[in-house]
Amino acid sequence: MSDKRTLKVLVVDDEKVVRDFLARLLRLEGIEVKTANDGLEAIEAVKEEKFDLVFLDIRMPKMNGLEVFTELKKIDLDLRCIFMTGYALETYLFDKCKSPGIFCLRKPFEDINQIKSAINKVLQESKASVLTKEGLPERRVYQRLEVALEVDYRLKEKEAPFIHSLSKDISPDGIRIITQGELPPGCLLELLIRVPGYNEAFKATGKVIWNKVLQDRPGYYYAGIEFTEINLAEFTDFLLRSGRISV
Repeated sequence: MSDKRTLKVLVVDDEKVVRDFLARLLRLEGIEVKTANDGLEAIEAVKEEKFDLVFLDIRMPKMNGLEVFTELKKIDLDLRCIFMTGYALETYLFDKCKSPGIFCLRKPFEDINQIKSAINKVLQESKASVLTKEGLPERRVYQRLEVALEVDYRLKEKEAPFIHSLSKDISPDGIRIITQGELPPGCLLELLIRVPGYNEAFKATGKVIWNKVLQDRPGYYYAGIEFTEINLAEFTDFLLRSGRISV
C-alpha cells in the first residue's frame, strides 16, 4: 500500500475483539485508525472527520452494515468500504454485485496480507471506476444483479392478500419491482421472492424508498425497496439452489 502512511480508516464492528485486532494490524502498517462499535457511532464519526476507507461488519445490532454504509455515503460520496462477514455466501453475493470501492472480506482473517490485498483492490477499483454518460461517477452504493424474479408483496402486519409483481434485478441492500399502482415511500412490506419455475419462496421485509412511472406502460410503476429484514447468506443459497445464479 504505497499511500499507507496517509490512509485514514474507520473500523466498525460490535465485537471488541475484532475491532481491536484489526485496528492493531492496520496501525502496524502505519495507517491511522479509529473505531466504532455500532452504526450510529460510525455515522457520527464520518460526520466529524474525513476517512478514506471503512471496515464495516455486515451483521450488527441497531443497524446492519448495508444500512450503515448507505447512510455514510450520503455524508461522504467518496468513502470506500470493506464489508466483513463470517458467511462465505455473503462474500459470494457481493462478488456478483461488484461496485467500485466496495469489497467483502471473510472473517476470521487469514493474515495481514489478505487485508492489505483487500485495501489495495478497493483503492485501485475506485480510482478506475467508469464514468457515466454525463461524466459523473456512478452514485449507486450497490450495483444491481440482473436476475428475473417474481415478488409477492403486502403491507407488513396487515392481513391482506399478497399482490403479485415482477423484478428484473436485485442488490445486497434491496430489490426493484414493477407494480400496478403506486406504493407510498416509507411503507413497510412483507415480501415473498420467487424464481420462475422453482417451487420455493424466500421471505424478506422491506421499505419502499421511491416510485417511478414506467413510461411505456401507463398505470405501472417501478418501486425501489430497501431490505429491512433479510438473511443475505440464506438468500444467496436460495438463488444458487434455484439455478438463477451459479458459482
